[in-house]
Amino acid sequence: MQRILFILLVMVFSGVTVQAEIYSCRDNQGQLYLTDNLQSLPAECLGRTRTVQEKDPDNLNYVPGPKVSSESGADFQRTVSSAAREQKQKKGWLESLSPRAEQFVTQYHQAVKLIHEEKRDWRYDSRKIIKEANEQKQQALEGKQQLLTEMDGQKISRKDKAKIVSKLDEMKD
Repeated sequence: MQRILFILLVMVFSGVTVQAEIYSCRDNQGQLYLTDNLQSLPAECLGRTRTVQEKDPDNLNYVPGPKVSSESGADFQRTVSSAAREQKQKKGWLESLSPRAEQFVTQYHQAVKLIHEEKRDWRYDSRKIIKEANEQKQQALEGKQQLLTEMDGQKISRKDKAKIVSKLDEMKD
């Protein structure tokens, strides 16, 4: 008997639905707010709240957003183009770092080799050649310093920077 009574009660109460009122509001910027709690709406919506009816789901008013002028679209396009151009320039600059470092290292090693050869095989014009080689060596060291200064002013990945610095470290002051 209790079992039948329990089944009847379950059947009676299972057909009961719970309804909550849904409130809608649009703020001054056109943002739509839907809630079942009036306190969660922004302050500017107070007094402008509407109840959404179940039978009328299109009860919401459409507030179009601000029109975008063609000038702002053109400004955006210029900004995007400028950013793309800057990114391309930076990529080209990054790709040029390694060959430039290699060039300075090669110039340095050639100068050092020439100095050693001239000191070993001393000739009449060896002083002049050694002086020119020292100038070439100094230019390579200045190029190294300039390259390191350029890299400090830019955002470069640690891996790329370490690769270039290790290459430049082949040059001893």
